Amino acid sequence: MAAMGPQVGLKDILIAGGPVLAFLILLSIFCVALIWERWKFFGRATGGYRDFLARVRAAAAAGKLQDAAALARSHRGLAAAVVQATLSGHAHREERQRAAERAIGRAVAELESGIATLGTVASTAPFIGLFGTVIGVMRAFRDLAAAAGAGPGLVAVGISEALICTAAGLLVAIPSVAAFNHFNQRILRFQEDLGWTVDEVLDGLSERATR
Repeated sequence: MAAMGPQVGLKDILIAGGPVLAFLILLSIFCVALIWERWKFFGRATGGYRDFLARVRAAAAAGKLQDAAALARSHRGLAAAVVQATLSGHAHREERQRAAERAIGRAVAELESGIATLGTVASTAPFIGLFGTVIGVMRAFRDLAAAAGAGPGLVAVGISEALICTAAGLLVAIPSVAAFNHFNQRILRFQEDLGWTVDEVLDGLSERATR
């Protein structure tokens, strides 16, 4: 990372950051695209699911399981497959429970797609930035050694340019961490809500079978 004069523009900073900064910029673009894709998918897959599950639980509590099945057929989100798996198939509660758990597992797996990548980026981006900074500092001291009679200002400029990689790494990591935690919390709430609904539907089926 070559030392420059005191007038440093954006282009100079990008050049000074070198391949590491370029990689972090590409990584940030990838993360923004992934977060946007997951956000849109979550909206389609879980949109209105709480209202849907509340109506299914109300129908199950009233013993109107056909109404619950009709609701499941009309709902377009991932929760519909779980309710349908609970209402159809084997008559035994244990078999229905296992079918519902498998459906929940498939729904959660679809929601979790790409989330682990965000976690990986969040944990590694600061270290990538630090790696770029270390390289930049080494170059700054090398330039200082090569410049006869240069003062400490030369190395100060080089180090300040090198730190841009650390800043870039943090800028990539922070939104990735926030998105990773947000999506995981949404998945956890979705999974819990499905589990409670399955139990209530199964209770409704059990009560109907004993009448």
